[in-house]
Amino acid sequence: MKLLDRLRHHHPDTQAPPLPSRADVVDSEGGSFVHERGVAFVEVEPLAADSRYRVLHLAGYGTTPVAREEFLPTIRRSFPGIDIDDPDQVHWADHPWEWPSWHPGQA
Repeated sequence: MKLLDRLRHHHPDTQAPPLPSRADVVDSEGGSFVHERGVAFVEVEPLAADSRYRVLHLAGYGTTPVAREEFLPTIRRSFPGIDIDDPDQVHWADHPWEWPSWHPGQA
């Protein structure tokens, strides 16, 4: 059973499964702060973290760089029932839904 399903469909008589944690997040200036909004299943790093991709931290799966067209399939593969528009589930460090301006042929 996927992590998201376990979190949403636990039996009330049992102890809730442990939530994924990611306490430190890098902000757009390269500093870090404590993420107090709750637990996000997906953390999207700032635009400056990579010159071509957005870097994702997927709770329980690790880190992966993704291009614009890979974003939704990558998240849906790991968390099929996730609400992409819920900031408590998908947290953008900056500039939601934007990608670096990279063009084929650039290094």
